[in-house]
Amino acid sequence: MFERVEDLAELVRRTVTPLADLSNGYALLDFPDYSNVGDSLIWLGELAFFDRVAPRPPGYVSTIHGFDLDALKRAVPAGPIFLSGGGNFGDLWPRFQQFRRMLLAALPGRRIVQLPQTIHFADPVEARATRDAIAQHGNFTMLVRDRASLAFAQTQLGCEVALCPDMAFCLGALSRPALPVHDIVYLLRTDQEQNGERGLPALGPDDLVTDWIHGAHTPSRWDRAVARLGRTALLLAGGEPDYGRFRTRARAELERGRALLGAGEAVVTDRLHGHILSVLMGIPHAVLDNSYGKVRGFAELWCADLPGVAICEALEQATAHALAASRQIA
Repeated sequence: MFERVEDLAELVRRTVTPLADLSNGYALLDFPDYSNVGDSLIWLGELAFFDRVAPRPPGYVSTIHGFDLDALKRAVPAGPIFLSGGGNFGDLWPRFQQFRRMLLAALPGRRIVQLPQTIHFADPVEARATRDAIAQHGNFTMLVRDRASLAFAQTQLGCEVALCPDMAFCLGALSRPALPVHDIVYLLRTDQEQNGERGLPALGPDDLVTDWIHGAHTPSRWDRAVARLGRTALLLAGGEPDYGRFRTRARAELERGRALLGAGEAVVTDRLHGHILSVLMGIPHAVLDNSYGKVRGFAELWCADLPGVAICEALEQATAHALAASRQIA
């Protein structure tokens, strides 16, 4: 698996590096300030990418609710703006799309690059609103992680688009933090992307069923004001800026994910980054789809031929693969 990890990381670098001149500074927006290992894994992969190809760290970083347009303009007057990758481009997670459309409207003509995403719109009206925002902006590039998203962007969004693996691969291979204590770790979604027809697995005595998201807090106007005051006070006191704090927090999320998946001889998951982190750690695993095809579309394109990886339709099939893998290791 590890050779594939480096191959995909190199493909990311070849795809993303030519998209923008980084010599005059750049911004990286949409830090995942919520408990989701997968989005933190993406953020750390993005930092690893920029650490390698850029002359300096991003001049401005922010969450979507802590974003300050004037602060961005002061910190990065002319450089490109990168939006963090993931699976929230569309109308399933509306606050992220609202942020993108606000940014496109606020900075017409400014170079904006959406790092690799999966696209999913249920409402054609929302898709047209995004297409209009992109057209009016005039300098937006979209990177996507699967062929369905590529086709949608080409036919429905009318923007410059390219296929690219997930940014998490730029982290490279990762080790298990400890010896496994479970035969199978089932990392299964408990949010609106779960496949409601799947049900629960029949557990063995040494299996674990869990999820790694604890819920996302939607900040109020008061929360956002307090966050801005806190950042200002921290900087005036000589404390660590957002860039360092965000890296530290994302790293803690990554370590939580490594400990969780590394506790299994094998993994069964319907989370895309459950699959990706298992690949990075070399853990045999079975992949199930989420509610709209995101996980299967990615896994079939980039990782389906890897030894120890099975893309499954049903939970029983995934369990059988994971059991066989765990017994082979044992």
